[in-house]
Amino acid sequence: MPVQYENQYVTVFQSDLYQTTSTVVVTKDMILIVDPTWLPGEIEAIRQHVAENDGGQHKYLFFTHSDFDHIHGWKAFPEAVTIASRGFVDRTNKKKILQEAQDFDDYYYIERSYPVEYPQIDIIIDHDEQTIKKENTSVSFYLAPGHQADGVFAVIDELGILIAGDYASDVEFPFIHHDSEAYKHTVNKLEKVVDEKNIKLLIPGHGKCTTDRDEMRDRIGDSRWYIETLRDEIRQQKRLDVLEAFVDSFRFSRYLREEHENNKAQIQKEYRG
Repeated sequence: MPVQYENQYVTVFQSDLYQTTSTVVVTKDMILIVDPTWLPGEIEAIRQHVAENDGGQHKYLFFTHSDFDHIHGWKAFPEAVTIASRGFVDRTNKKKILQEAQDFDDYYYIERSYPVEYPQIDIIIDHDEQTIKKENTSVSFYLAPGHQADGVFAVIDELGILIAGDYASDVEFPFIHHDSEAYKHTVNKLEKVVDEKNIKLLIPGHGKCTTDRDEMRDRIGDSRWYIETLRDEIRQQKRLDVLEAFVDSFRFSRYLREEHENNKAQIQKEYRG
């Protein structure tokens, strides 16, 4: 599996599918595995990396949200303590999510050496700044609804690493599958954390990570602008050319345009109450 970014502590793997990232953070105290996905060979590369760096540390497996592409690898790490939000645990459509995962595997004739199941969660995140600390390593979690209702992002405090889930991407504008106001609130929270926590590395769920703080702020600002401008377009019931140009500026705009239309439908639904 290609490695997009690597330093002394963190390895960011990137799948060939949707530029999806899977992150492993290794310190003397813990190994944190985030959203291992997609293909069996890709997940096996992550598993081998964890095994090679296993010095008896505490192992944690963190799910940023419950989209099926982010939960495929749960059973490949049976020794890890799992982490996700209360919303993740309480999802009422778990069967639908699992069906999407199974449909993916069936469509591409994929066979796995482990079952694909909805993850059982050991540590449930209920509030912002809920923290796991082992000796000299601490991970703080923040609720992040908007893309989905059950999102969470995390900060490895001592290292200045922000694991953003499906936010702050360079290859996607916001995919608003839950609520636009909640998404905007999460974006504002990300901005505050970037500034207050002195973030040195931002890792999105899809696309390239960045160590450039100006780029972090630009991605966050672009996300906020997109949501506000799209809401203006829906309120005015008038197509805004600047918004269309923004969507077309993305590399994979033909696919992304479908998500843009979905966002419109979502905000229209919010306005209808």
